[in-house]
Amino acid sequence: MAWDAVGITKGPIAIAGATGYVGGRLAPRLLELGYAVRCLVRSPAKLADRHWAKGPHVEVMRSDLTDLAGLTESLRGCSAAFYLVHSMVSASAEYAQQDRRLAETFGEACAAAGVERILYLGGLGETGAGLSEHLQSRREVEGALGAGGVPVTVFRAAMIIGSGSASFEILRYLVERLPVMVTPKWVATHCQPIAIRNVIGYLTGALAVPETIGGVFDIGGPEVLTYRELMRAMAESLGLPRRHVIPLPILSPRLSS
Repeated sequence: MAWDAVGITKGPIAIAGATGYVGGRLAPRLLELGYAVRCLVRSPAKLADRHWAKGPHVEVMRSDLTDLAGLTESLRGCSAAFYLVHSMVSASAEYAQQDRRLAETFGEACAAAGVERILYLGGLGETGAGLSEHLQSRREVEGALGAGGVPVTVFRAAMIIGSGSASFEILRYLVERLPVMVTPKWVATHCQPIAIRNVIGYLTGALAVPETIGGVFDIGGPEVLTYRELMRAMAESLGLPRRHVIPLPILSPRLSS
């Protein structure tokens, strides 16, 4: 990959998922650092109210991630591409297959368009047998993105802490509204939360470090906590009375809901 004198890659940086939580914060930061950005989105209207999307170094292109030929044209000329697209676990058993197909198409399109590297934000968790469906799908996406031969830099993060993050907002909603919670056993699961600003720092920093190409990096904050401990810490930060969490020895999506 070619760099200029200050370590910035030549050619626009593509972002698939620019309307999402991470992508919507990554794009303006890339612009601040001097990169040109190409946002690949299904609906350009979703970026209409983002002030940074109107800048001279931003292209917003309508793109269909299932259309290999069209996606290849959308990526042509880009030096690197961020893939920030994934489904949450749904009632449909086919969400993982759909994510894998989309990733394969994206990887093949990057290869055909001459993109030199792909960067992907996946999930942090144990490897090997026993992975949740969600984490297993993230691992499959990692492999699928490299199907076309373009090297993939993988960042694996757990809960991302920041206003607007889906998991963070769900946690805050629970803590603010429920002084007593009857929860499934997942509240005893350990996680390593990381602030959104640090996630963005890792993603942007990798572009200027060629040694990260093709690497896999687990990223997380300095503390490993259970979700119950996170709830208590959040209650303290919000100035709320101590929350009482009563875990049950089951793992039930219905109880979680």
